[in-house]
Amino acid sequence: MAILSHRDLDDVRARLTSWLQVQLPKATGLAVSELVVPKGTGMSSETMLFDVTWNEGHTPHSGSYVARLAPEMDDWPIFPTYDLAMQAKVMRLVGGCTTLPVPKVPWLETDASVVGSPFLVMERAEGAAPSDNPPYVFGGWLTDGTSEQRRHLQDAAVRVLASIHAIDVSGHDVSFLDRRHHGPTPLDQHLNELHAYFTWAAGDDSFPLLERVSTWLEQNRPTRTGPVVISWGDSRIGNMLFKDFTPTAVLDWEMACLGHPEIDLGWMSFMHRMFQHYAEVFELPGLPDFMRMADLVETYEAASGTTLNDLRYYEVLAGYRMACIFLRTSPLSIRAGMMQEPATKEGYVTFSVLLEQMLDGTYWR
Repeated sequence: MAILSHRDLDDVRARLTSWLQVQLPKATGLAVSELVVPKGTGMSSETMLFDVTWNEGHTPHSGSYVARLAPEMDDWPIFPTYDLAMQAKVMRLVGGCTTLPVPKVPWLETDASVVGSPFLVMERAEGAAPSDNPPYVFGGWLTDGTSEQRRHLQDAAVRVLASIHAIDVSGHDVSFLDRRHHGPTPLDQHLNELHAYFTWAAGDDSFPLLERVSTWLEQNRPTRTGPVVISWGDSRIGNMLFKDFTPTAVLDWEMACLGHPEIDLGWMSFMHRMFQHYAEVFELPGLPDFMRMADLVETYEAASGTTLNDLRYYEVLAGYRMACIFLRTSPLSIRAGMMQEPATKEGYVTFSVLLEQMLDGTYWR
């Protein structure tokens, strides 16, 4: 579901045109197409697609772009802060250090007065993303593909993680990803920031199940941690574009941080498991043999030469993080008429049975 926008797109287009004229001072005849808000984009930010044409001297130029706007923070934001500068920096870093199809970010504007919010502009890539709404397991090009095509996509997605994690953080300035105020180590930072997010998202409401999961995470912290890497954060196939089941873009870096490889593997595995759960609730076959953790680990370790540890812990961590996010996204779904108000607010977490299974160990049987 796309984030609910109250902006006047014609006004944004006019402001964007004037702003681009400043960014391209040699341009003449600059024109911006109508802005298009794509269906199925995420709830955390606003996304707008547009084309630009201009001339420099006698040479015509054109480009297709995506503007990502920070949300209006007085209208139920998903995250308490939204750091577009961090997103631009990490996309430029990963794009410059790897051969991954990370879109180039030619412009970043932190002045909210230009169009009403800070925004970044990235080059638009071609391809299709597996759908979040309805989940791709309900049907579509991914389920229509062959098992071999899906395995090709799965392995390619895992190799994306391996390529990101292969960047030598000691050889680059990654201080903008270091959340030292949340703790001395990446795992400390990840957990403490997540606990703070839960407190913010829950407000004055009580969520006993999530509190039990939070306690489990503290009591079962791994004694071994993997190498410190750039963690994509929202590492799932819904944040990639594909053509012929091969990645053409790696998108959505708002949850990037310093972390351990297992964080991204746990998230990638859990996100599919959550969608598969929804398919089974609606008595659909889904894709039970897709994105299984054992297969992801086999591909990752072969691609990276890194041995992964304590994967169950990181799957629980992923489930907890997604549940905390649902405390913010479910009210938006209710407002949009896509979800009924649950009997209690714990019903905001529509996959809570998976968390219960994690706590009693049956999730892995």
